Amino acid sequence: MTHEQLTEKATKFQSFLEGKFGNEPEELLERIQHLAILVAQSGQCLAEAKQHQDAVINGAIGEAIEKMYNEKLSASTINQFVRTAAKDQNYLVNWLDRINATATHQLDAIRTIISYRKSEFNALNYGT
Repeated sequence: MTHEQLTEKATKFQSFLEGKFGNEPEELLERIQHLAILVAQSGQCLAEAKQHQDAVINGAIGEAIEKMYNEKLSASTINQFVRTAAKDQNYLVNWLDRINATATHQLDAIRTIISYRKSEFNALNYGT
């Protein structure tokens, strides 16, 4: 996928994660299914974004070495040059990483809600 396609996917993932969801078991189970898919897809997108990041960094390093040689730049200036060259890729990598983590946390939270609802149900039905 291109950087733009990855950004589009990340935007869709983010929108889904920010959406409210119901409290009913069926809705929660459906959300779990969607989150499981989102975790898998965001993991793949993260790997692809890291490939783009590495490619930009590798290109910037070559350019930086040439600048260092021709312009006698310091190592810290070169490091900043390389970091700046990959700023969009760094942003996307960080964003996809957070999306993946957020989806995982939502899965855990929903499992907790389901367990709580189950214990409530059992308490009502069995008087425990």
